[in-house]
Amino acid sequence: MVQELFHFLGRAICHQLEERSLHASGETLSVCARDTGIYIGIFSSLIYLHFTKRKKSLTIPSVKTSLFLLLFLVPLMIDGLGSYLQLFESSNIRRLLTGISFGLVLPYFLYPLLSTKCLEATSEPVIMKSKDLVSPIVISSILGMGFFGGVLPYYLLDGFIIVTVVIWFSLCASFLFSRTGSKYLRWFLSVFASLTFLSILSILHSWILTIT
Repeated sequence: MVQELFHFLGRAICHQLEERSLHASGETLSVCARDTGIYIGIFSSLIYLHFTKRKKSLTIPSVKTSLFLLLFLVPLMIDGLGSYLQLFESSNIRRLLTGISFGLVLPYFLYPLLSTKCLEATSEPVIMKSKDLVSPIVISSILGMGFFGGVLPYYLLDGFIIVTVVIWFSLCASFLFSRTGSKYLRWFLSVFASLTFLSILSILHSWILTIT
């Protein structure tokens, strides 16, 4: 039942082709290697920012830093487009690595906006030192090796990704409830909206597959 739930939520964001997915304990993960990498990257940056920046007033990266971060998106675009146009055949390790590179940079633009103090004059850019980028890269590299090796139990790896997906969508949905007075009510509504949205996407995906 838990595995079916993971695959149901994973279907909302992924085509779930077995040959393009990683495996653990003889089971296929609920999202492909590229999406696995994306959410490993997202988790690594989010967890770093949460434990090192949550009490600070932050702004999004400077223009120069933002342009640099955008370069991290390019490998996935090249790999995805090249594979789609059949210019070359990608591999799961390449999909995983380009996904990590893509996912790493996304929280740097979202996390500062979650702070009510993000527009204060004393706010500092979310990236101030090299370690603010290097540390998430190290975290995601360790996680990536663990996922690619499939040495950990399936439920731990798949649950990690699906929970990260729900958290990410909940953070995005939280902007819809920014005027809610209670912090706890805001996050309850955000998680509920996230699960509802993912469920609708999953059902639509299944419906499209049945008619094609």
